[in-house]
Amino acid sequence: MEDNNVKEKKHFFHKKEKKAEVAEVPKKKKKVWLIVLVIAAIVIVLIGSTVKNMTSQIETAANMVEIEPVEKRDLSDSVSLKGTIAGQSKTNVMSLAAAEITAVNVQVGDIVKEGDPLVTLDQKDIEKQIAELKTNINNANAVAANDEAQKQNSLTQNKQDQQDALDAAQKTIDKAQADVDKYKKKVSECEDYIYYLKNNHKDTSEYDGKLDVFKSSLETAQNALDSANDNYASVLKNTDRSVASAQNTVDMQKYQASTTTESKLEQLQKQLADCTLSAPIGGVVTAVNVSVGDKNTAGTTMITIEDTSSLKVIVNVEEADILKIQEGMPATVSTDATGDEEIKGTVTRVVRVKNQSTNTNGTDTNTSSGYSAEITIDNTELLVGMSAKAKIVIKDRGTQLAVPYDLIRQDDNGDSYVLVAEANEDGTATAVRKNIKVGEEVDYYTEVTGGDLKEGDQLIYDNT
Repeated sequence: MEDNNVKEKKHFFHKKEKKAEVAEVPKKKKKVWLIVLVIAAIVIVLIGSTVKNMTSQIETAANMVEIEPVEKRDLSDSVSLKGTIAGQSKTNVMSLAAAEITAVNVQVGDIVKEGDPLVTLDQKDIEKQIAELKTNINNANAVAANDEAQKQNSLTQNKQDQQDALDAAQKTIDKAQADVDKYKKKVSECEDYIYYLKNNHKDTSEYDGKLDVFKSSLETAQNALDSANDNYASVLKNTDRSVASAQNTVDMQKYQASTTTESKLEQLQKQLADCTLSAPIGGVVTAVNVSVGDKNTAGTTMITIEDTSSLKVIVNVEEADILKIQEGMPATVSTDATGDEEIKGTVTRVVRVKNQSTNTNGTDTNTSSGYSAEITIDNTELLVGMSAKAKIVIKDRGTQLAVPYDLIRQDDNGDSYVLVAEANEDGTATAVRKNIKVGEEVDYYTEVTGGDLKEGDQLIYDNT
């Protein structure tokens, strides 16, 4: 246990360092005249088996001391941080139109509603381009329609030519088939007659010669039929290629007509729509990057709006504390504008990457220490950009009976106690020892878990 002089020094400096973190500011201490009765028991060490009697010495002194009632205090572990009020989300307003700005309807700090006019750009040049393009499109469409008609006629002609060629080839096949059928019949009839003559023992030489002629004619007719079928297949193959080529030309014509003009017109129409910009969300204007007369560059942020329907505090977190903080932890926030009011909040995001921005829903706030956290708060009346102090509760212990740790004493047996002032009838007070059991030490205070001390006792703050 440290002696009282060391404790007093530690008490003084600790109070200076922890002033911002103590949950409750101590009340102004009262002073009373105190009659201090110190009962010192001198124990004579046992020599051999003989024990001497205990003697008592009483000293009395008068002194003016400071006292304060013993109270229950919030002993929760917390981390105190500094930060800035911000909207829950940030929206950057941009335009695709590469045109001159003719009107800027807002200034930084203005509160806007969704749909309020923000910026107007000169749309005359874009309208002129659209009109010229539509004229070109109409002309191109007329030319394309004529070209398409010609290609369609070519396709129709190719199909007709194919049909004519196939019809002619089919006629050749039909004629050759008729010849084959005719000579097959004559061969069959001649063979039957020869068979009849032989059965009647007659001469067949005349008909044998005719049979040879008929067979030769049948072979010639069959060769002609085979040739006609081959020709039909060849005609079909060649004309199919011609028809397919003509069909492809027609299809490509339609594709080219749709892709070369409509895309550019669509882009111009989007630019025209972007010549009149309205607020996409309600909130406060935090940045205006353009002026009347400027030439807009597509994709450049013109206006920034922060959604203030709900607010958050973006706090800087030191390296020693970043691992303690978790999403969902409760927090309280205070600002100069709200005085002693404690605004409830919840940790909704922790950025554990050094030198990164929070970048939540478009909000970019760089932190000086490299780590940061976001605390969503209930208050919506604060203004974006206000400085704030936040206290994140790491471990919630609730309110417990507690005393300043440097007022706790220990006797020779190691038992802890404090001195409290009990009032006398003459207006003075007597210092009385109250035994205590101590728990955890949190900041400047130590938890009292048991003993004689009770809430309201007048704790003596003078160690002399």
